[in-house]
Amino acid sequence: MNIRERTSRYSAAVLFLAGVTGFFMVTAAINQQFKPDLEIWLGAALVASLLLHARAGFALSQAQREIDMLEREANKLKQEKDSGKKPIAPMPKVELVTAKDLSADDASMLERVKSAIENERVDLYLQPIVSLPQRKVRYFESFSRLRNEDGSILRPVAYLEAAERANRIGAIDNLILLRAVQALRNLGPEAQHHRIFCNISPATLFDDDFFTRFTDYLDANEDLAPRLVFEFTYPAVEMMCGAVEKNLDAIARRGYAFSVDHVRRFDLNWKKLRERNFRYVKCSSAMLLSENNGGEQARMRVRGFRKRLREHNIDLIVEKVEFESHVPEILTLGIDYGQGELFGPPRPAEFYIHSENEAEAEDVSSVVPFAKAS
Repeated sequence: MNIRERTSRYSAAVLFLAGVTGFFMVTAAINQQFKPDLEIWLGAALVASLLLHARAGFALSQAQREIDMLEREANKLKQEKDSGKKPIAPMPKVELVTAKDLSADDASMLERVKSAIENERVDLYLQPIVSLPQRKVRYFESFSRLRNEDGSILRPVAYLEAAERANRIGAIDNLILLRAVQALRNLGPEAQHHRIFCNISPATLFDDDFFTRFTDYLDANEDLAPRLVFEFTYPAVEMMCGAVEKNLDAIARRGYAFSVDHVRRFDLNWKKLRERNFRYVKCSSAMLLSENNGGEQARMRVRGFRKRLREHNIDLIVEKVEFESHVPEILTLGIDYGQGELFGPPRPAEFYIHSENEAEAEDVSSVVPFAKAS
């Protein structure tokens, strides 16, 4: 479903609500048994629905302008690739502050975001995903942190609200994603054996134009395919349409795997998702443990869920694991992997990469003497 179709459906739904509200208002005026205060509430509901209609129409009509990026840069990357040079993924220049009716605070915040992106003040943070029950680090999930000129962190909650009011959320999401990929490359050869999960926002997922350009970007950086897993939220996966699935198939053909997180139901079409190269599913520990303690039927749902994932060769990652006391019960469910504060919080990428290399060196040193003795 493209943006125009979604705009039409939103408008139709909200106008239907306004029509129903208006009908009740007229009925209230005719029927003397209706109290005046009810009429006032109905009138307020009508006004609110009309405002919602105006807001939805404006936001969605502007959404197609969110992803006007990467075209010139992708062409440059292709030229570099054809000439034999190693592409270094230069960042596109995108104007973030365009709306004239922005408040001074919002405009200032977006300028700080733009400055952080253009001046490479985007730090890559990683959080480990460990195998269970061994708790050995197998993968990482990536997070991005923007820094001000003075080195302080730009809190996402601060700039995302400003970006949403300016209808620039999609552009910022995409720019941060590209900077994170560039940071991953800059970790060097010692990080090549780590597979890293990168989140893609819904604002990116439903834009066909961006996926076309993003495919060009992936072509210029094809060596990253074994190292990246693109992660989508459960709501975004549920709303996938034919055009989006076609774009995902194009990315999967390039060797990239997918993950879905924040799963709230067990009855997705796992067979279809696996065919589209979804290899990982993330469920919160709270959801799984709650279901497992909810009676025999709930436990059967969990067992059936695990069985279907195994049948389709999809790994389950239990996320948001915070307490040691939850681990024994998690292990009884046969979970493949775990993620959460208990196993390691998000930290600068260099911290984990350095720690992993030291751990591997210690493992080797502990094995070598036995090898010599034999």
